[in-house]
Amino acid sequence: MRPAAVLLVLLAATMASCATRDGEGRRAVPSQQARAEEHSDQRRPMSSTVIGLENPMLAQGARALADGDAAEGVRLTLEGLKSPNPVHDLAAGRSNLCAGYVLLHRYDEALAECNLSIALDPSNWRAYNNRGAVFAAQGLYELAAADIETGLKIAPNSAVLLKSLAIIHHDQELLRHHRRFAADA
Repeated sequence: MRPAAVLLVLLAATMASCATRDGEGRRAVPSQQARAEEHSDQRRPMSSTVIGLENPMLAQGARALADGDAAEGVRLTLEGLKSPNPVHDLAAGRSNLCAGYVLLHRYDEALAECNLSIALDPSNWRAYNNRGAVFAAQGLYELAAADIETGLKIAPNSAVLLKSLAIIHHDQELLRHHRRFAADA
């Protein structure tokens, strides 16, 4: 697997979360303004409403992925997805599975999970970032860049997406240099 793809996924996994917490064992739903701020990566306090119990398996899976334990993150997330979940949590869980599968070099499964996440919530920029990591890991840099650019339309100030796009462009340039060097040899 290409090192840049690992970095893309680690950036995405670190930022991934299935639900915000507002009190022990409760799930908080962000307001429209808070979601807009989250999507633009601005660091302001989140306004939220508590509406029920959080899915602890999805939250634990997200934490395991953020800690770099892809196998455990995938296992916990799969368990969490067996329970009824709001669409936002389903989409986040599928995006997290995508990131975990990329880390495990299981690209076909990763792509399927990212596609499902995007179908569930087309405004989830993290799913586009993760799918970009799938494509980058396979050397499909044009597709990777297109996904990152789609994510940037949703979250134009996302530091994660901007960093991912820079990594993809850097890898494309390295590949061009490598091809020129190989052709001259």
